[in-house]
Amino acid sequence: MKKILMSLVLVLGFASVAMAGYDKCAGCHNGKVSPDKAALTAKFKTAADFIKAAKESKNPMMNAVKGNEADLKAAAADLGLK
Repeated sequence: MKKILMSLVLVLGFASVAMAGYDKCAGCHNGKVSPDKAALTAKFKTAADFIKAAKESKNPMMNAVKGNEADLKAAAADLGLK
């Protein structure tokens, strides 16, 4: 039982590390809950603008990513923002 539980923890841990950049955002940023990829790329022309807006967001759903600049940079890169 311990081996199964440990395997599950490892698999889930690796899965969460593998999900980076915009993939982490896509669950909410799907066009229904929050702006989708196309809307974000139309609104933000640079990565710096995108990151600044994310950090200054008043939406409580963004609290989890506000302090993680590496993930915000990865998401901006996935969106094609420079």
